[in-house]
Amino acid sequence: MRELALNCINGFLLSVVLILAMEKIATRFGFVDIPTARKNHRGRVPMVGAAVFVAFAVSAVLLEHRPIGFTSFMIGLASLVALGVIDDRMNLRASLKFIAQIACVALMVLPNKTLIWHVGMLLGGDYLLLQQWAAPVTIIAVVGLINAYNMIDGVDGLAGSLSLVALLWFAAAAGIMGLRDHLILALLVTFCVVGFLVFNLRHHWRARASVFLGDAGSMMLGAILAFLAIGLSQHDGERLSPVAAVWICAVPIIDTVSLAIRRAAAGRNPFSSDRQHLHHLMLDAGMSVNQVVATLAIISSILGGIGVIGWYLKVPDTIMLLGLVIPVAAHTWFEHGGRNHMPQTWRTAGGDGKGAFKAPQPLLK
Repeated sequence: MRELALNCINGFLLSVVLILAMEKIATRFGFVDIPTARKNHRGRVPMVGAAVFVAFAVSAVLLEHRPIGFTSFMIGLASLVALGVIDDRMNLRASLKFIAQIACVALMVLPNKTLIWHVGMLLGGDYLLLQQWAAPVTIIAVVGLINAYNMIDGVDGLAGSLSLVALLWFAAAAGIMGLRDHLILALLVTFCVVGFLVFNLRHHWRARASVFLGDAGSMMLGAILAFLAIGLSQHDGERLSPVAAVWICAVPIIDTVSLAIRRAAAGRNPFSSDRQHLHHLMLDAGMSVNQVVATLAIISSILGGIGVIGWYLKVPDTIMLLGLVIPVAAHTWFEHGGRNHMPQTWRTAGGDGKGAFKAPQPLLK
């Protein structure tokens, strides 16, 4: 217990110190998010995702035990963060970025075969095995989750808060299964993210975020969550249901898939950028930034709880999968006019929503 506490405190303090240092370095070397017609935040905001990664990496090296496949995962993760840093600075072409993401994820999962071998008991009492499709499905799924968290990073504190919620639910699942390595890893990342949220959340002492994750940080968090989901759901012995893992990460997944489908149906590039993400619609409906973050964090907590509790109570995977229809339907209702029926007391932001968000980087620019 003492080791766990020390590792978590170390991760938090390193994150805070390195962010303070990189805040100055980022400004000097041009790693800043500049306001545009699509990015309505105020001023040049430093992007410090690489600092959070370094805090996590240094703290992880000090761990006595790490999950199987962690070394190759870290090599791939470092490559992904480097890709994000380059993209934050140079705005890479969409096709190049997408191919590079696939290469980075392959480095993470292929050397130690950290793969999605099955997708749960969706056919009664037997696991639905992917067999020769395990590698491509894993790479596609991980790249998808990476970009889901990248694309949800559009409001001060949102990506960090949703990542924090997911990390805590994965930590709870690891604790239930007695997987100490995964539990320590999840909590370590949690405290690194808390260190970032000190500067990214709006609160009494900070009117606006002073730093952003950038592509480097948001893609890193998506990759770590994917690694935890695979590790907890695919190991020998008691396993977290893959469907439960989807519930834990449901908010960014549903929002990203919904947007891609709607854009394709409208004859547009599914990965083009616009202001139709759930958090944009909530801002346009009159909610403040903090209301958006709190609401989506609470929803994510509830959905994650349904996933973990449903798995713990051994609710069949088929029923859990069908249950996802409810949050999908709620999301669809909201984006097709349901936001117009919100209680008037929620609409306190007024003009605060304007200029209050940072539009996320599209998957393909």
